[in-house]
This record gives sequence, C-alpha cells and structure tokens, in this order.
Amino acid sequence: MGTPYPSTSRRARGRTRAGTRAAAGAAAVPLVLVGLTAAAAPAAAEPALPEVVPQYFKEAAAPVDYEDGFYVVQLADDPIATYDGGISGLDATTPDSGDTIDFAADAVQEYGDYLAEERADVIAEFDVDALAEYDTVLNGFGAHLTAAEAEALAASDDVLAVTPEVIYQPTGSNSAVDTTGFLDLSGGDGAWNEEFGSAKHAGEGVIVGVLDTGIWPENPALAPLSEPRPDQDVIDAKWNGECVTGEDEDPAGNIECNNKLIGARWFDAAGRSADGYASPRDSDGHGTHTATTATGNYKTKVEVDGERIGTFTGMAPAARVAAYKVCWGGCSSLDINAAIEAAVQDGVDVINFSIGSTGTPEFLDSTSWAFRAAAQAGVFVAASAGNDGPTSTVDHQEPWVTTVAASSHDQTFRTEMEFGREEIEVAGLVGEAEWPVKLATDAAFDDADPAAAATCNTGTLDPEKAEGYAIVCVRGNTFTANADEVHGAGGVALIVVDQSERGPANVVTSQSVPVIHVSYSDGQELTEWIASKSRPKVEVETSELEDQNAPSMAAFSSNGPALSAGQNLLKPDITAPGLEVLAGITPDNHAGNDFATAQGTSMASPHIAGLAALIASAHPDWSPMAIKSAMMTTSYQTDQDGNPIQRGTEDATPFDFGAGHVDGAEMFDPGLVYDSGVVEWVQYVCGTPEAFKIQSLCDTYGSMDPSQLNYPSVTVAELTGVYEVTRTVTNVSDRKSTYNADITAPAGFEVEVDHSRLTLDAGESASYTLTITRTDAAFGEWAFGDITWVEKRGHRTVHEVRSPIVVKPSQLAAADEVTYSGASGSAEISGVSGFDGSLGASVSGLVPSEVSTASLTDPDSSSFPSDAPVESSHTASFEFTTPADAALVRFSTFEDEHPTGTDLDLFVYLKEGDELTLVGYSASGGSNESVTLPGGYTFVAFVDEWAGPSPLDARLHTWVVPGSDEGNLAVSPAEQDVSLAGEFSVSLSWSGLAADSRFLGTLNYAADGEAIDSTVVGITT
Repeated sequence: MGTPYPSTSRRARGRTRAGTRAAAGAAAVPLVLVGLTAAAAPAAAEPALPEVVPQYFKEAAAPVDYEDGFYVVQLADDPIATYDGGISGLDATTPDSGDTIDFAADAVQEYGDYLAEERADVIAEFDVDALAEYDTVLNGFGAHLTAAEAEALAASDDVLAVTPEVIYQPTGSNSAVDTTGFLDLSGGDGAWNEEFGSAKHAGEGVIVGVLDTGIWPENPALAPLSEPRPDQDVIDAKWNGECVTGEDEDPAGNIECNNKLIGARWFDAAGRSADGYASPRDSDGHGTHTATTATGNYKTKVEVDGERIGTFTGMAPAARVAAYKVCWGGCSSLDINAAIEAAVQDGVDVINFSIGSTGTPEFLDSTSWAFRAAAQAGVFVAASAGNDGPTSTVDHQEPWVTTVAASSHDQTFRTEMEFGREEIEVAGLVGEAEWPVKLATDAAFDDADPAAAATCNTGTLDPEKAEGYAIVCVRGNTFTANADEVHGAGGVALIVVDQSERGPANVVTSQSVPVIHVSYSDGQELTEWIASKSRPKVEVETSELEDQNAPSMAAFSSNGPALSAGQNLLKPDITAPGLEVLAGITPDNHAGNDFATAQGTSMASPHIAGLAALIASAHPDWSPMAIKSAMMTTSYQTDQDGNPIQRGTEDATPFDFGAGHVDGAEMFDPGLVYDSGVVEWVQYVCGTPEAFKIQSLCDTYGSMDPSQLNYPSVTVAELTGVYEVTRTVTNVSDRKSTYNADITAPAGFEVEVDHSRLTLDAGESASYTLTITRTDAAFGEWAFGDITWVEKRGHRTVHEVRSPIVVKPSQLAAADEVTYSGASGSAEISGVSGFDGSLGASVSGLVPSEVSTASLTDPDSSSFPSDAPVESSHTASFEFTTPADAALVRFSTFEDEHPTGTDLDLFVYLKEGDELTLVGYSASGGSNESVTLPGGYTFVAFVDEWAGPSPLDARLHTWVVPGSDEGNLAVSPAEQDVSLAGEFSVSLSWSGLAADSRFLGTLNYAADGEAIDSTVVGITT
C-alpha cells in the first residue's frame, strides 16, 4: 500500500535572536487577548528563557488530508538506477560501483519498457494525466490530482508514495574576483598544471549538469572550446542528451548550444513558463552564475560597469556543461525530479543543485530519493547548505549528497569613503565619485512605515526626495531589490549599512545603480553624521583589488547540528567560497554586464561541483562517495594567518564548515577514502525516524545506527557513557601504505582506537573501531575532536586523512518527542542511561490545546518584519500570559488543518511592558510550525501567511502544560535502577481524553531525584 507521507513535513523549530526588540505599541491592529490559566501553585524561581533550537520529533507517519494540487506519485518497483534484480526475466540495471548506467544495454531497455507499462497501467487505471514521467532515478510520474485521486493512488498496492509538490528556492543572492588562486588551482604549481598539464585540459572528459534557473548561452565564459577536443571520444561515448532550443514566442528568447554548453533542457510541468522564457534561457542570472563558477572557460576577459578588472576562470574550465532549467520564481519538485532523471539519462558525471530551503527534522522526500538514485548511478551531487544562518538550519542532510557551506576567499575590492573629516574603508567596485546623500527614512514618502522605509522596501522611496541622491538603506532586503528601489526613485547610488555586526562588508556589482556596502560599526558612524548635517555629501575613490585573510564563515551560511537522523550525521560536509564570487550573469537584468559578484551557499556549491569534476577527470573510476571523502579528509580548518576559521568573532566549529575548507590541490591524493553505497544508505535511513517511508526496503536490508554509516566524519548525538563506532578505509594510492592514528579527543572525553596502525596494499580496505568514553564533559554540550591517519616516509608526511569527531554526552538517551492517537491507550518507551543510579519517571499533563483563529488575506511572500512586528491583512497576533509553574508552553500550526499550498510562519515575542523581544520563531516551508518555551512569561505570537489562499482561516494551537499530573496520563515504574550505557524502559498509559483534540504532556526523568530530561508526549484524538 502506498505511504501518504508529505514529501517534506516541516516540523517544529524555534530560534532565538537575542536582543531583537520592538515596541509593542507598533502593532497596527489591537492585539487579541487569549487568557490561559493553570491551577495555583507556590511561587517558583522565574525560569530563564533558553536558547531556543529546532525541536526534534520522532514520530510515525500520520494520515494526510489530501487537497487538489500537484503531486509526485512513486510506484512500487525500483527505478533503473537502483534495480538490482529479482523480477523474473529482467536482469539488474543498477551499475557497479564506479560505473554509470549503460542506457543502450538490453537489460536497461527491457526493464525500462517494463516500468513504462507499469506506469501506463496505473495512469490508465486511475484515469489521471501525467505531467512528467520518471523511470531512472524515480519510478513514477508527476500529476495534478484531485484530493480523491491522490487518496485512491496512495491506497494502491502498486504505489509506494504520493507526495505533494514541494517548491524550493535558489540559495544565492547578488552581492570581483577569481577564486582559483585561493583554491590552489592556478599558477605554475597549481593543481591544473600538476594534475592535467595545464588549465586548458582541466576537467576534460567530464560533464557537469546544473539544475537551476537556466542558462545564458552567449556568456563569454560559455564560448565554444577550441577544436579538435582531445576528450571528444570520451564525451561522445557517455553523452545521450540534447539541446532543446525552446518554444519562446520571441526567437531571441530561445537558445543554441555549442561544444562547451553541450545540452540544455527546460521543465515546466505546472505551466509556469509565462513567468519567463519558454526555453532553457535564464531570466534570473542564478543558473548562469552557478554554471560558469563550476565550468567557466579559462581566462575569460571580464569587464564590469565599464571597468576592466581582469580575467575569470571556472573550477573545471575544460569540462562540458548541461543546463536544466527547473526554476520559475520557485522550483517545483515535479520539475526537479524530471531534471535529475534527464541528467542521469543524458550522462552527466556531476550535478550542481544550488536550490533548497531551511533544514528540518525530515530529509527524505522524492527529490532526496532521486538524488540517492543518481549517486548510485555514479553521479556526484553537490548541494547548497542554505542561507538561513545559525542554528540548525542546514539543508540537504542526505549522506549521498555533498552539502556545502559558504565562506570568504582572499581577494576583495575596497574603496575609501570620505564624509566630513572621516574616512572609512567600504566594499564596492566603483569609480571615483561624489554624491549628495540621504538616509532612506528622509527620502521616503510621508506615509511610509519608518521601519520599511529604513530598509528601502519596495515602494517606500519618494522620487521627489530621492532623485539625484545616494540613498542609505539599512540591510534587510536583497541588494538587487534595494538597488532597483533606489534606481526607480531616481537615486544615483545605493549605500547599504548592516543592521547588526556581520563581519566584513561584501562587494556587490552589476546593479541598476552603483552599490557600496558598509559594515555595522562604520555604518553607525556614517548615519549619525548624515543625520547631523543639512546637506551631506560623500566621496568615494576608485576601487582597488586587495588581499584579505581567509577563509571566514559567511554570516548567512546555514549550519548544524543537522536535525535529521537524531543529529547523528555532520552537516554541512565542507565549505567553499560563497562571498563575493565573480562569475557569469544575465546582462538584461544586470545593467548590461556579463559578469557580477554574488554571494550565497549557491555560489559555494558549484565550487565543489567543479572541483568534483576535476577529481572525476583525474580518477574516473572513483565513486561519488570516494570523491566526497577525498575533499573532506584533505580539507583544512585554519585561515591564512594560521588561526582557527572564524564565524563572526568566534572560532567556527564543524557545525559551520563540516570537515573544513576544501583544498583544491590536496584533494587529488587523499591516500585513504571512506566509501559507501546504496545498501548502507538504505540501512542508514532505516535507522532514522523516517524509516516508515521506505519500510519495505527496511524489511529487506535492515537498519543501522546512523552514527555507524561509513562516513568521513563521526557524529554521536546522545552518548551515554561509552560508544563504539566503526569505520572502513580504502587505500586509493598506487602503493602499499602504512598509516598511524593521531587522535585529538573532544574535551571531556577519551577516544581509543583498536588498531593504531593500518597497513594496506593498493586498493585494499581495512576497518577500525573507535571507543569514545565520557570523562567529565558537560552533559548536553557538543564537543569536537578528530582522528587523523598519517602516512610518513622517513621524516616526510605523505598523507594526512582527517575526520572530525563530534559528540554530545547525555545522562539519558530517550525520545525527544513521541506522538500517539486515541482517547485511551498505552505504549512502551525505551532508552539508554548515561549514569549508574536510580532513574525516576513522572508525568505532567495531559492538557488539550487552546485554539485561536484568524481570517488572513492577501499573502505577498514578503519577509516578516521581525524587528518591528505588526499585524496586517496576512498577519495576526495573539497574547498569552503563562504561569511560572508550567512545564512548558508550546505554540503550533499544522499543515493538515490548512489547504495545500499554505505556508504559515510563526514568530513568538516576550512582552515586557511596551517592549517585545523575539524569543522564538518557526518559518520553514509549509504550515507545520512550532515554538516551545518555558512558562512564567507573557508572550505575543504572530501568525503570518507567507503564501496560500485568500482568505484563509488560520488556526494556532497553544498548550500550557502544567508541572503537575492531570490524572489522564500514567507511567510505570516510577523508580528503577539503571547502569552506565544500560537500557531501560517505561510504560505509558492514558485514558479519558476528549474527542477531536490535540493533547500535550511530558514524561519527566530524574537521576537520583534530580530532573535531567523529558520526553514530550503528544496525543491526537
């Protein structure tokens, strides 16, 4: 029977932004008061508002209330990429490790015909129209279904899953300098020369597929390569694709390919091409930027805003590129899945996917599963980590994808800005100029909201006030949006001032007006000076290229700990340049320029894709996981000054950069690699709370603790005393080698290895086991160390194979949250103890939710004004005063209570007098949002409709769980003896719950009488 799970079930998250304050009186509409009371209790010490991090839910599949909409229907049989036999008369089609699919093989064609018949039968049986069909990385189709059709398909034994369409977003933004020197690729002793003889051969024989906003084929970095091509036979043998020129009404909107851009396709299952070119042509610039970053031609001449600034080269200048246009404002999973399928069929070696969203506790959807099949087919996948900053926002948490964070590189353009008697260094690529200057609030319409005007929101600037001036905007929108607003109002330049300390300013080019970016501290000085003058002017000098110490982490780069798999896999995997990255762009919306700088993890990911293309060219028999391992184990963790990589003013951690910063030279010769394949990936998923999504595979292959996946990093999220983890390494050098283990134990732990020396012949594998023991590490705090396998010949170090070790000790390993259904019932909960002594168990609750409703209209997908929250047509607020003895307070919205396509966001503020302070928010895709906080405070919860129908009846659930037992939930035994690293179990039972309600409570644990942990218990009736 099909599993009706949502493809990305957005779970709870709450993140604190300390010190973000706004006046409560700023609300445009009176706040709605909802009183919540609890039984009186003795006064207790006021609980502190904690650092709020996303909540991890462990729960089984819940029924889906289907709505009319677009769906991906996955059928029961394996796709071509993963079929390993078992059907009579049909041989296996999955390729061996290191090989790719031979689509001309009889077995592949016969199995493809079998799947086509299966799809046709299902489509005919349920009388639906398929908008896209898949057989290579998924087996199924995309379609617009009624609710009844979706439900009927999900109930079919021929169907594996029916998942709603997911809309992703590109993860980059416009923000000139070449990164190839910083990555040790260029130069006489760079990797291009050392590995390939010259840059002109770097990446030969490899095809990079880019799933993005399309391609601008006339970009100089995509010009035809010189003929004849030495790798043409290799390309001809693998390339099965085509150049789909397009169907745009304007012939100029269609495209042509060449021997560099060898293929292009566009995907529009839902009919959104009216929003852009009906062809693979890029109308945004994002896709052209990522494609040229990965594969741009060698030493392409660059001119920006009339200034000659040098040359540009992509990571793999001799590689070929194929563009797959999947984004039309947003990026539909129907189109993405079809593009992954096409890319694998076409014969690409590498896929870049600079698209995503905020990470959630669930990573496994149809797109993730399609990438798993691509990796099994021998395709390396690089994906952006996301641009949501800390904490636990990292996206693309699959082990078969290489997830890339963003950091700086060693060159930037800087200019001096003079105002009054002061001179500051600012970021920008401009010529010498003098501008009269105004603050945006002084150039705004009289009736404009001051907070919106300060950040130059669309429509706030008055042309009569702004014309002829450089306008100072507080950072809060994209640079492009601000530049367009200033230009539209007649302004001559944009000066962006950071609203908080974010580190060095960034260069932004190719906008509608010149752009200057000013750091927070300098910006405060500048704005104060402007406000004090009647006719202020600023002067800027011609920009110069400067060196800077690097890398440092980008403030926006999403980080871990990753929420999925119980936080037992380190993500991101690696970091690469994602700030001030120069690459190709679309001239029609970038002031006529062919090149521009941009920033985002979108820009970091194609660096890794291009570098992977180089490794694949040098080592065509390596698997995608071997390539990933080579990058991770040879990466570095210090900047050019030899100090730890920084995030802001603090040392970055593996949660920021994964294994470290990629080293473009060392990655070709890692010595040892950590490899894995599809069986291990399936077992990994089956060891997570998402096992129910592939239960039939779990029944066949079994499961593993996620920490045991043979990965180039080691992560243990709930270490209760002692934990053993095993890894297997393979010698990829061409000679027998001996390695010695060098271990740096995380603070408060001891780490031992059972084999401190490994000797391996070329191609041989060996396993080792680490025993990680807590000594005095603080419970609940992450600690970091590493194991490095070192090969020496005499006194010379030949290889250093480093893997980070990331651990968090726990007094108890138990479920963070459990969910059940029914007015009465019982369940067993088990866990592992991290101490010797007595374990106590008690309960709080259960209590039903208080439901608040509001009618919302006109969602406009604008950013919620978190610094100055206000009600609007699409935003409602609710105020709650909570008792100090509450065990917890939770605010939640649910996807199954709102129409398909609804995207609600939740922002919760502490109210003290007339002041509001943001203490938690949940703003993922969809409407499963949740924030959990302690009691004893007055909160104001804002529910914002980011997207969805108008009008919408929005529902907010609120629970105030008392610290006492409400008599409807029981646990036994109340006390039991436990031992270090020993298992325990307790029995829960509940009864007498009212129908059609959502109840919440907690199961509380104590160690020798002191509270240590709890499990949130949710029951739906």
